Amino acid sequence: MGLEPVSGESTGSFIRRLARVNGVSVGDVLGEVGVRRQVQELDPSVCEVFLHEQAVDRLAVMAWRTPRELRRALPTLKESQGCSTRSLVRIAAWAPQWTVLEPCALCLARRDNVAAPVWLASGERWQVCVRHGRWLRDASGGGPSQVGLAGLEPVVKAHRRWGRLRQRVGPYARALLADAVQVSACWWQSRQMGAEAVWAQRERVLGEERQLWSVPLVVYPEAVVVAEAMAVYERQRRWGRDFANGAPGWVSRGWIAFVGERLGMSDEMEQGGYRMLREWMLLHRITAPVAVRLTQQPPPPGYLSQRLGPMQPHRTLPEQGALEDASCLGWRLGQTVTGLE
Repeated sequence: MGLEPVSGESTGSFIRRLARVNGVSVGDVLGEVGVRRQVQELDPSVCEVFLHEQAVDRLAVMAWRTPRELRRALPTLKESQGCSTRSLVRIAAWAPQWTVLEPCALCLARRDNVAAPVWLASGERWQVCVRHGRWLRDASGGGPSQVGLAGLEPVVKAHRRWGRLRQRVGPYARALLADAVQVSACWWQSRQMGAEAVWAQRERVLGEERQLWSVPLVVYPEAVVVAEAMAVYERQRRWGRDFANGAPGWVSRGWIAFVGERLGMSDEMEQGGYRMLREWMLLHRITAPVAVRLTQQPPPPGYLSQRLGPMQPHRTLPEQGALEDASCLGWRLGQTVTGLE
């Protein structure tokens, strides 16, 4: 019997489901695709199955699918992980850059032929199902694996905005979102900006009060706004220009005020929220002397809509893994906030 993969599903999850719908063991399926040793069981939440191209072809035949369909749906098929013509299959523990998530329960409910359970192989620690308004997350550190976003519509809207920002900016957008989430999480921990107002309201909707697991969700709408503002700043910096043609300097008060206005928190920004943005700007400062900047050619037409390449201090751009690992800010949620007075 064939089986349709769930988009984003781990290969191990798909193989285990294929075995169950056909009434055979996981070992039987793995043997058909190329495993030479006997495998009794497979836990997709703990390990993944990596396949050589020949093994992918064999799995496609068993599932009544094309290899292209499987590669489009199963993200880890892009990684051979040491497989070769002599060793078509490799079973290994999940690498840190992958997170195993449960798919949106409402998405699965719409399908008639899903043999549960299903596990997703995600390059992010959390995802948002825009269709059904659900936050999917790694529950290994506590908290629920899925959160309904009824009453938290700004989170869904923010995720759509994030998708548009990523299209406009390119891969560098992920680094900016990582920085923005770190800034927002620091505000949350320091009880600044929206901590006592909009974020506290979202926590009440969740039925949770100041829980670390919920911070990315709670601050997400504001983090996306900050990331958008960071992209504006970085487009100017890319061409040695100060924000809004302001006075040269390592810290632009005009840009900080701009962020406060975009957030609707100008007063809160002046009362201390500016400190974390100041730390970010010191890492993203324009280092060229003013005299050099004055002799530079003006940026090309349309530069404000062009994609951004990597810039200091983000010379490497992790495409997946913990979002905080893509941030240039050394502070981490749960650590004592120091040096921001």
